[in-house]
Amino acid sequence: ARRADVRVLGLVPARGGSRRMPRKNLAVLGGRTLARRAIDTTLESGAVEDVVLSSDDDEILAEAEGTAALALRRPAELATDRALAYDVAMHALGVMEEQTGARYDALALVQGTTPFTRPADVAAVVDLLGRDGVSSVVTVCRIEDTHHPLKLKRLEGDRLIPYLRDDKLTPSHELPELWTRNGAVYASRREVLDTGTLVAGDVRAVPMPRSRSIDINTPLDLAFAEFLLTRKDLLDDD
Repeated sequence: ARRADVRVLGLVPARGGSRRMPRKNLAVLGGRTLARRAIDTTLESGAVEDVVLSSDDDEILAEAEGTAALALRRPAELATDRALAYDVAMHALGVMEEQTGARYDALALVQGTTPFTRPADVAAVVDLLGRDGVSSVVTVCRIEDTHHPLKLKRLEGDRLIPYLRDDKLTPSHELPELWTRNGAVYASRREVLDTGTLVAGDVRAVPMPRSRSIDINTPLDLAFAEFLLTRKDLLDDD
């Protein structure tokens, strides 16, 4: 059963710094920066009450101009690589509630570094969050067969040792299907956030294909994403 409509704040976190790829949120993909792609995706989902872009960087904050999203400057202490996503989320919630005078029932965090997230993905997360008994939802993708934990090994000198246990060369299709969070969307109801955590222990999942779960952390990631734009057939659900 679905709960009554909830007021959801859509949050796009996009700080200016990055160790592996400086100012990656301003990297351009398909004519738009990663920050702008996330703003557009969240707005187009039609699933949130308001959208806010949280950053410490003037150029990034300017990406909200001309959109229905609000630009929110975050404090310097929330813009370091040690800052927690939870603290960034609660700062955005607090400021937005003070400005709007209304309380949000939930928050959906949409990462610009996963640029192929679709509005339908965000909408699916929020829809699932609105169901009875659901307090947190994240997006996930299937683990590639070659990365299955039973196939992981370690080296002692030149000897190959199973990391967990020997997979006995079990065919990949016979191994259990496993999933991992892809980092695209995280959403939780207010009662979870008020306990001091971004995601509850009991979390539900919305699958996304691996082709659209690419995470931009390096110039190589960006180059691969640019290639995928030339092969949009690969971005279809798999």
